[in-house]
Amino acid sequence: MKAMKRAEARVARGAAAVETALCMLVIIPVFMYAIFLDDLLRHMLDAQETVLSTVWDYAVSDYAAKPEGGEAFAGFGQTQGLARQMYCDHESGVDSYKANPPECDLRSMHHHQELVAHACWMHPEAQQVQCTVSQNAVGSYGVTLHAAYMSQFNRGGLIRCSARSGVQNYLLPTTFLQEFSQVDLAKEHMEGDVHDNAEKKGDRSKDTYYLPKEHIALVTDTWALTKRQSFEPGESQKEEGDLYARVAQVYTNGENSGYTQMQTAAQTLVTQAISNKLLSPTLALAGAKPGDDPTRVSMSIKPQNGAPTQLINQGLGAGTYFNNEWRDWEANNNEKTQQKRGDFYMGCQKAGQC
Repeated sequence: MKAMKRAEARVARGAAAVETALCMLVIIPVFMYAIFLDDLLRHMLDAQETVLSTVWDYAVSDYAAKPEGGEAFAGFGQTQGLARQMYCDHESGVDSYKANPPECDLRSMHHHQELVAHACWMHPEAQQVQCTVSQNAVGSYGVTLHAAYMSQFNRGGLIRCSARSGVQNYLLPTTFLQEFSQVDLAKEHMEGDVHDNAEKKGDRSKDTYYLPKEHIALVTDTWALTKRQSFEPGESQKEEGDLYARVAQVYTNGENSGYTQMQTAAQTLVTQAISNKLLSPTLALAGAKPGDDPTRVSMSIKPQNGAPTQLINQGLGAGTYFNNEWRDWEANNNEKTQQKRGDFYMGCQKAGQC
């Protein structure tokens, strides 16, 4: 009786072992394929991060700075160059910030630590992040005066960035249980140096997964000024491309018919007033300050800290004025916007708590 029970137990253990072996034929490849899909998804997210992060770097560029070397604006090439250096190892978490970062060394494999799938920018159809800018297509009204302003100050525009990564399989067998299925489990199994394999010539459809090409675009503030602007009445241009220069470019431009019509009349009026001793000869237009010359720009603006008020010296003493439409005595939209910004900015209803 005992011998029979031992035999039955051995049969049961043998059946369990066979079942386990058969199950492992399915479980192990499925487990490895799940890891492969995890690697593949992460590489796709890394490529998306590369493009998204790079294009937003252009939102903080200094568009007022004078460009050099034929660039659209100062720092255009440097921005995408630094992005390629950051993401040469496909992620932004390990950066040495050295002149020749070790994570970008093509002889090194230390940034290829994935278990199954390895991504590389060096595949023939892959592409590190690249950006272009289209200036004239953004914000153009087709008006001569506006076009003259754009040609003088427009340094931003529509920034387009794109990237594409290639991924290869370094663990999964290409085929599995061919007796039951003629469908390959994965593309060709690769071995050896990831960079060398990526650069091989010829048809790569059998060994490389090319991820979708990531595209994103950003319309920048085409006339953005990085420095805060401050001008008192009577002051003129302080540096190239400042706010005074921009206002003067529109106000005194020959394409501005209102200015050309007013200029002659203003000169006649001032000349007659001086000859009739109604104005001092010191106010002759040839030597007058901007604040006293109707043919020249006189503007007032101060960095805002609360209400945009400014003290203006005038004939009977100094007076305080708003230097923008903060108070229009009807809607006061600027004032209301400033007051509500802390409550509702980006959906935050409590300032400083989101």
